[in-house]
Amino acid sequence: MADSTLSKISLTEFRPDQRRLVTGAVLTGVGMLAAAAGVGVLVYELARAGRTWTGSWEVPPTELASRAFHQAQTAAQSAAHAGRDAWSSYQETPVTR
Repeated sequence: MADSTLSKISLTEFRPDQRRLVTGAVLTGVGMLAAAAGVGVLVYELARAGRTWTGSWEVPPTELASRAFHQAQTAAQSAAHAGRDAWSSYQETPVTR
């Protein structure tokens, strides 16, 4: 059986430059910090603009949410009553052929 390629590789020859590895790690860390700061500024500005925009509405967002919740409750209750009424008044009719 032929020797595999892996048995011919010497791991003692693999020697990366430590200074370049450290430099790459430091630059990666700095880049990650810069990206995190950028995301923070972006989120802050979007939140500020959203609050300013919703603050200019005639009806506050909490009032709109309360109205929508009340409408959903009313619709659910109406559907429940209609279903119960339909179930209680249902009569099976015999099938004629």
